Amino acid sequence: MTSLLHRLPSTVVERFGPRLDAVADRIGPIAERLGTGPVKDLLSGTWLGHPLHPVLTDVTIGAWLSAGMLDVVGGERSTDAARRLIGLGVLSAGPTALAGWSDWADTEGDERRAGVAHALGNTAAIAAFALSWTARRGGRHGLGVALSTVGAGIASATAYIGGHLVYSRGVGVDVTAFDRLPARPTAVMAADDLKQDTPTVVDVKGVPVFLLRRGDQVFAMHDRCTHRGGPLHKGKLDGDIIECPWHGSCFRVTDGELTRGPATAPQPFYSARIVDGKVEVGRNRA
Repeated sequence: MTSLLHRLPSTVVERFGPRLDAVADRIGPIAERLGTGPVKDLLSGTWLGHPLHPVLTDVTIGAWLSAGMLDVVGGERSTDAARRLIGLGVLSAGPTALAGWSDWADTEGDERRAGVAHALGNTAAIAAFALSWTARRGGRHGLGVALSTVGAGIASATAYIGGHLVYSRGVGVDVTAFDRLPARPTAVMAADDLKQDTPTVVDVKGVPVFLLRRGDQVFAMHDRCTHRGGPLHKGKLDGDIIECPWHGSCFRVTDGELTRGPATAPQPFYSARIVDGKVEVGRNRA
């Protein structure tokens, strides 16, 4: 059974698609100026091992939720603490939004539209909480509580869209997570057909595998970039580094290790060898 909540993201995208596209067209070029490099890696969470944005949302949401609990059960003694928590949430929303903005820059289609809706809703929520902090600071505690309640409602709806982007659309998820090679080595092609230093892709039981031959040694890893699934065999090879042609993540072909984001996970790396004139590829190395 599909509930109204299940249909919320698609309803928003369908009803407001052109308007969301117009906003995306305005802010997209600005986000894309991040390019690749240290700032993009910082905001993407390359250094952390998974996307940074979800981590930071816990700070913002946690502060606002805690303030709401104090409003309900804390009494008059907790008004100052609740106000400070509201302020903490507003301040932490800035870097949280920047990290999400960086992730959004690498989306397209319905994911891009839903991301804009998510951002616009969060902007409204931040504004409501900022007004709540101002009202509380001015001694209008009742108004402050009302405004933060409105903000919490808006933030809940936009958080649902954010969850949809991650869990239904796979934004920020390692796209190789559920792919597995057969337990036994599998012959995938004749060794003579695998050219030296030429990225090649083969299908191994439904898994696209990137191959690179150097002498009699063959390196193998998942061909889809862990970031958004870009075909690595079409990327630029520079020494031991292959660059994803979609968003510029870089991986070492000799072990699959990540050397530059925005990806946050290395490539699954496989055993590969030449046996009786055939290239064999096996399960992931430990």
